[in-house]
Amino acid sequence: MSSAAEPKPMTPVTNSQRSSREFRVDSLAVGMVVMLAMTIVGRGIGFVRGMAFCRLMDDTDVGRWSMAFGFITLITPVMLFGIPGVLPKFTEHFRLKGQLRPFVRRIATGTIVCTGVFVAAMACFPGWFGWIIFLESQSTALIYAMAFAVVSMIVYNFSSDLNASLRQVRVVSLMQFVHGVGFTVLSLVWLVSGGDFTGLVTVFAVACLVASVPGFWSLAKNWHAAATPTVEVDAETSSTTASQNASLSKMVRRLAPYAAALWMTNLIGNLFELSDRYMILHFLPLPPDALASGSADLIRETMGQAAVGQYHSGRIIPMMLLSVGTMIAGVLMPYLSADWEAKKLDSVRARVGDALLAVSLVFTIGGAFAIIIGPWMFDVLLQGRYRDGLALMPLALCFCTWSALVMVGQCYLLTAEKGRAVAIAMFVGLVANLTLNAILLPRFGLMGAVVATLLAHGVVMVCVWAAMMYFGYPVGARTVMLSLLPFTLLASPWVAVILAIAIGWSQWRNPESRQRLLELVPARFRERLAEC
Repeated sequence: MSSAAEPKPMTPVTNSQRSSREFRVDSLAVGMVVMLAMTIVGRGIGFVRGMAFCRLMDDTDVGRWSMAFGFITLITPVMLFGIPGVLPKFTEHFRLKGQLRPFVRRIATGTIVCTGVFVAAMACFPGWFGWIIFLESQSTALIYAMAFAVVSMIVYNFSSDLNASLRQVRVVSLMQFVHGVGFTVLSLVWLVSGGDFTGLVTVFAVACLVASVPGFWSLAKNWHAAATPTVEVDAETSSTTASQNASLSKMVRRLAPYAAALWMTNLIGNLFELSDRYMILHFLPLPPDALASGSADLIRETMGQAAVGQYHSGRIIPMMLLSVGTMIAGVLMPYLSADWEAKKLDSVRARVGDALLAVSLVFTIGGAFAIIIGPWMFDVLLQGRYRDGLALMPLALCFCTWSALVMVGQCYLLTAEKGRAVAIAMFVGLVANLTLNAILLPRFGLMGAVVATLLAHGVVMVCVWAAMMYFGYPVGARTVMLSLLPFTLLASPWVAVILAIAIGWSQWRNPESRQRLLELVPARFRERLAEC
């Protein structure tokens, strides 16, 4: 007998294993720079599109588009039960285990099944869906177009989420750019040529499919390298991995709690996002003469959709900022997951803190600029037709910035697999939003609804900060200061800018904070900035 244990036989390194080393991920610095560059161009195009929609359609049709787009974004994650939402969190986990192929295959299968069931429901009950979305029964063609848009959005989101989870940020940015440009060009051509509302929804669906092409091309190019284990494994480990690949039950038990929490978060969060518009649509107070007439329902429908259109106009720039916040959170999440898998908890907290700082400062300065140019924008670009939208825009800028901060903060909770805390925070905010709208909307009309939404967003933010602090994130004076900064927009845009610059300069003067911020900049620019 040998006195020493014989080494286990090693499997030879195959060509596929060598090719796996060719798989490259974008660094967070490169990802952020590319994303911001694409975002500036893409959001500029989105701004042009939003202005054009308000000019080419009356406020009633603008309200209908707001409800249609809100429904598409609401129902897409909800009816999928959070299944594709596990990609940013768990792709790196299963890739390192050599189980990426079965993981993605099973996620795709679940997504396809849920999509088929929902589309069948829309095809069978078009009248019911028309009333739910628009408060009136719509043509069957419009509901079919909505179903097509939902499917297209799912295809686009799946491709985008999988590429983002593999940290292919440049590809995701390209997809978002193509979608923004494609939808803008196609929709404006359609509206200028006299196209109807159903065609506009179809154009949106086509733009989603076109924008998905770069994502699927990147996956086809990099899939083999990404899905092959990047380390040499011995025979026993290889056998174990193969067994784990075949174990659906183990994978489900690992993913189900996270998916369920994410599904609840998406459901409640999207209901929260749409609740103010549905409250406006259904409960906007009518003038006394309308109540005395026999057509109160028709008047309520018209006035409600027009009020939603005014609300939509005031949210054009705030929603642009919020979409940037969504992109930042989407880019950040895979990197947080990678650090979490590597047990770099301090790095996770530092990344979240720096993202909160950047969002608060940049969004507050951007909101101040929007308030300054607001009168010109609404008088010239929108021809003075959306005065209510101008009045409510500062409130919308404040709560959309808060919402972006919450999106970044919830990345920490999702990374720590504490998604139930996010769902609870959203539920508290939803209850607050409905309650406050029920109190303020009948008394103050549209402005009352916006104030209620602002206060409800504040409730959600406080709940998320409390949950983060409970689960180990150091919520301190800096976090509180960054949270209150957007509120200064309601006092004066100039005050907000001065405070934002002062906070930013104080953080730059701090050596530790400056070093972390420099890490978000590509290496070729770091030395120049470090000398400043």
